[in-house]
Amino acid sequence: MNHQEFSRLLEQKKLPSVLFFEGAEEYLKETALRNLRSALLPAGLEDLNESRLDAPDASAVIAAAETLPFMAERRLVLLRDHPAVVGRGEADESLLAYLPHVPPTAVVLFYCVLPVKQKKIRNLVQKQGGLVTFEPLSDRELTSFVTSAFHDLGRECDARTADFLVFTSGRDLNLLLREIGKIAAYHPEEPSVRPEEIRALATPSAESRVFDMVNAIVAGDGKRAFTLLRNLLQNGERRIMILSLLLRQFRLMQQIRIMQYEKLRPQEIQSALGMNSWAAQQLARQAGAFTGRQIRDAVALCLEADLNTKSGVLREEGALEALMFRLLLLKEPGNRNPG
Repeated sequence: MNHQEFSRLLEQKKLPSVLFFEGAEEYLKETALRNLRSALLPAGLEDLNESRLDAPDASAVIAAAETLPFMAERRLVLLRDHPAVVGRGEADESLLAYLPHVPPTAVVLFYCVLPVKQKKIRNLVQKQGGLVTFEPLSDRELTSFVTSAFHDLGRECDARTADFLVFTSGRDLNLLLREIGKIAAYHPEEPSVRPEEIRALATPSAESRVFDMVNAIVAGDGKRAFTLLRNLLQNGERRIMILSLLLRQFRLMQQIRIMQYEKLRPQEIQSALGMNSWAAQQLARQAGAFTGRQIRDAVALCLEADLNTKSGVLREEGALEALMFRLLLLKEPGNRNPG
């Protein structure tokens, strides 16, 4: 089940006795745990009805689950990154045998932050209907999340401005909440958030900075392109990661040109690329500044640099800078081949 289905079961008081939280979106996972605690644990009696066990053996888990709740309907047994799940140990057969028989007076929760490496417990809980996967939000959900968060802080934000913030700062919800709090507090008297505030205040992600770097390449502005590259490196970004993002950017442009050739509508292109409207429009604008052949050449140059760097033919230091020079040369008048 996803986070929404979990919320419905929690509201209906139909949760199974064993749950397994996994997935990359930590904010949603933390929120689900907070809501689970609120639903199960009476105020003032939380410590009496929750067992938080660190690397417990099977007997400790069973003893906690068999302990009756105190002035509550159910007891919560929380197991964070259990060794038998994250690969630091084997699943105890007695624990596996017990999990299908956890009493209705308890909820045993396997809460995973680290990647799941051993799947015996996970698969067993899935068969019991207790697996909850917290995946990153869709574009529509993310837009709604941003607009709602601003509204809660007394500022209104339209969908396009929300998409611009996501495009600028990334999709991590905890990070977005920090950015939203900072922006909302800057001009609290203003009813609506403006794109100019985001441009001035939001912390750009590495992906956003690489996008700006490609903008400079599109404009033939080598000085700005190399300034942005230097800033990325000074902020601790690795050259190999920047190279990977450049390759991704030009590949996305290539996909856009192909879809445009196939007469797909902008909304269809946006859906196929899996990005919000702001990012798709900006990427289409970049793609339109190159001929089809220039984009193919750019992808080939990025692939060559990536292969040569990873194979050790070229050192990371200098390989990225050489690629930047070659990408800038594509925009020279003599290289504007028809696409």
